[in-house]
Formats: sequence, C-alpha cells, structure tokens
Amino acid sequence: MIDKIMSSPQRAFITLTSAFLLAIVHQYLFYDFHIGVSYPIFVILFYCFMYTFAKDRMRALTIFDAWIAAVILLLSLTYLLFDNVLFQVLNFMVIPGLIMMHLTYVMGRKKRAWWEIGLIGTAIDHALPQTIRHWGTIGSMMVQAGGRKMDKTQKAVVLKVLIGLLASVPMLLVVLTLLSSADGIFNEYLSGFPEWLDQIAVTPMLPRIIWIIVAGVLFFSYVWGYVHPMQYEAEKRENAHWKNSTASPLTPLHPAAEPLTSNPDSERKITPAFTPVDSRIQTSPDSEPFRLDPVITGTILTVMNSVYILFVLVQFSYLFGTGEGHLPVDLSYAEYARNGFTELILVTSLNFLMLVVVLQYTHAKGKKGVIVQQALLLILVCCSAVMLSSAFVRLNLYEQAYGYTYIRFLVHAFMIFLALLLVIAALRIRCTKLPLIRCYIVLGLTAYTVINYIGMDIRIAELNIERYHQTGSIDAAYLASLSADALPLLQDFAENDYPELKTNLVERKKYLDLHADGAAWFSFNAARYRARLELSE
Repeated sequence: MIDKIMSSPQRAFITLTSAFLLAIVHQYLFYDFHIGVSYPIFVILFYCFMYTFAKDRMRALTIFDAWIAAVILLLSLTYLLFDNVLFQVLNFMVIPGLIMMHLTYVMGRKKRAWWEIGLIGTAIDHALPQTIRHWGTIGSMMVQAGGRKMDKTQKAVVLKVLIGLLASVPMLLVVLTLLSSADGIFNEYLSGFPEWLDQIAVTPMLPRIIWIIVAGVLFFSYVWGYVHPMQYEAEKRENAHWKNSTASPLTPLHPAAEPLTSNPDSERKITPAFTPVDSRIQTSPDSEPFRLDPVITGTILTVMNSVYILFVLVQFSYLFGTGEGHLPVDLSYAEYARNGFTELILVTSLNFLMLVVVLQYTHAKGKKGVIVQQALLLILVCCSAVMLSSAFVRLNLYEQAYGYTYIRFLVHAFMIFLALLLVIAALRIRCTKLPLIRCYIVLGLTAYTVINYIGMDIRIAELNIERYHQTGSIDAAYLASLSADALPLLQDFAENDYPELKTNLVERKKYLDLHADGAAWFSFNAARYRARLELSE
C-alpha cells in the first residue's frame, strides 16, 4: 500500500488528506485535556505518518535508530507512568527536538552523521524554511483541484465574478450606511450582526476547527519538506561541479531516490533528498581540520593544573574531616554547600571545556609530546574528580541539615553524571580512537532517560522520612507538594508515623478528584490513578 502511495500521481493530495486526519486526532487527544496516555499514542501515530508518506527518503536503518526511537518512546511514556511536572515540562520540549533530529538524520535532505553538529542546523532548516515553503504548495493544490474540471470559459467567468465581488465592496459600504440612516429598524438589524458573529466565535467548534487547520497545514508542510526539499543555490553549484568532475555513468549516484522514478510526475517535481555533495564533498580530503598548537595548550594545562593541585591539597586538609561532620571554623552549612556548588560550576564550565577542546583539536607531535599531553590531561581529570568529591560531600552535609528537595536531588544526579563524563575522558586520554563526542551524546540521552524513570519524588520522600526518623524534623508541607508518584508512600507515613500529614493529603485528594472528574480516557495517568485509590482508602 505504501508503495502505491509513493507511485500515485495523487500522492500530494493523499498526504494532505492524511495530514488533516492526523490533525483531527491531534485536537481530539490534546484539546482542553490533560496530557496522559495521549502523548505516546500521538508520537507513534506521527512516526507512522512520516514513514508512510516519506518512506522513499529514508536511509538504511541502523542500531542507532532503534536506540533513539526507544529513548523517544520511553520519554513519551513518562506522561502515562509518572506525574512529575518538572519532567513533563522538560520532555514537552526535549521529545519534539529529538524527533526532529531523528527524522532529519533518517530522511533529511543532507546526509549527515548523527554526531555531527550540522545535523542541528539541517533539522532547523526542515522545521522552518522547508516547512514554510510548502504553505504555498497547499494553496497551489487547492487552486488546481478547484479548476481542474473547468474549461477556459468557466475559469474566465469565475475570475470576473471575483472581480465583481471585490468592486462591489466599497459600493456596498456606502449603500448600507445610507440605508441604516434612513430606517431605524434596519439599523438595529445591522447593529446586531457583530453580536451574532461574536456568538459564532465562542462556539466550541470554531477553536477546534482552527486547531485542525493549523495542525494539518503544519503536518503536511513538514513531511513534504522531506519529500520535496528545497535545494539552495550554493548546493546546486556544488552539485553541478561535482557531477562534471567526478560523476561516472556506470554508477548510479542516487539510490535513495530511485523509487521516485516510477512516477514521471514525481520525477519532474521532486528533488532528490541525498545529493552527492552531501555525502562526499563535505568530507573532501582537501579540507584541513581545525587544530590547536600543542605547545599553547600544554602551557595552559600546566598553569591550570598548578592551581588545581594547590586547591586539591587544601581540600585534603579538611575534606575527610568534613565528611565525618566537622566543618572549618566560622563556616555554616549553607556557606559550605554554596562553596561546593561553585566548585561544581568550575568543573563543568572550565575543566570539561578544556578536556574536550584538547582531546578533539590538539595532536601532540612525537612520543614525548604525546606522553606529556596525556599526563597533563590525567592530572586535570584527577583534580576535577577531587573537586567533584568535595562538592558531593558538602551537598550531603547541606541535605542532612535542611532536608531533600528537587534541586538538591538533581544536583546530586548531575554530579554522578559529571563523574561518568570524567571516566570517559580518562579513557579517551589513553585510547585515542575512542569517539568522545559520540560517547557524550549517548551517555547524555541515556542519563536523561534514566533520571526520568528513577522515581525522583519517591526517592525524595524516602530520604526525608529517613531523616525524620533520625532527627525528628520534617517539612510536611513540602512532602505534601510532591507529585502523585510519592502519595502512596506518604499515605503510609501519615498512617503509621506522622498523622499531622493527613490534612495535607486530604487537600491533595480533593485536587486530584477535581481534575479527574470528566477526564477522558486519553488523559489517563497511572500515577494519579494509583494515588487517588490509595488516598480514597
């Protein structure tokens, strides 16, 4: 069936119709409802839509495609499984970005590797210029569809009628003004005409119709930007130069575009997605890669490492002492923790920047040069690890004194993430063939997915309850403000250890019941449903 659509002369109209059907589903799932199971359902439908109508633009799928698709699906399922507002807001921005990057990698007009920074620019190009360009395509299709069964005489009559309607507008305004002045009753009818329009504007169907039209236009324009991409003038010149100099008549230059040749109309109108310039000219051996002088970078590393070594020696003078609960004189918990966060910022903003830049853009000359550079980088990694450990200890002290919150939990998770980045950097120093940027991208997306599924609210509740058993102090209002993920645990805590929390939980149950009344099936959320059951008992 998909192959028939690809070769059909009505491919564009079938795609447009399907885009508006998808828009109808979109407004049905999301208009005036909470996001729940609707989000993963629509993500799957959108991928099916793109695969069906742009299949001939797809490159051969790899294990990376399966992995990134799994990441996108898992992140979309968080709207069904969890109720954390922070991650819902973040995922609302992250998931569309990942989908656009994935689709651009699979079927974009430029064939780019998934770790290339240029993939972001190509994704933006498909999301904006390529999409906006095809708004006019929809208008052209409508005009052609409307005038297809009309001969020249009928078209001329329609054109004259349109001209007459436009010419009658100023005359109509003058006549209506005179008639309304001459007859008061007629004037009242005319005065009620704007109120009638206002009543139409607030009807429930009009916003939905506008939603469907806008979404349908965007869906079609986006997919058609992959099917029929715009080729810029600079790329046309590069393509022509490449074909004239290196093209071989025995080798097909464009296997990705071969399915389009079965339809003469498609061959004439649709530009191939993958051109030779995309896959070959961009990796021309004549282009020299950017390199930094190893002497300059070695000098910078020596200076910075000297400061870091001194700082680490100072840290060791009291780091393990503070781990046992002893602070430096005249230093409060808050001050100590803030100093730790400053070190963390230093590690992320400076040390990792230097590590990545030196590892990616500096190549030492000679065996001694390589050994010196590796030694300097290892010292930088070790010093960063010590500073990260110091910040970790300080944050532990702060949490023992003031409790556990979202921000403190996320900072802890970020520290663990930085530690993993340090390990990868240390491996890269020794194993020069290790792809650093690719490892960072994979680790970053994997870590973000894991933090979505780790159950942050439940863990925060557990740690605060454990702190209550040790110290007797707890912030009940903050615990009650946690998402529905933690409410079953808080219900048990209120029943067995802290009855004062019941009042807060009763208010949460009223809020959940209020938003559950009248909610459709596609707004279903497992965490909220489970919390309502627990609180009802």
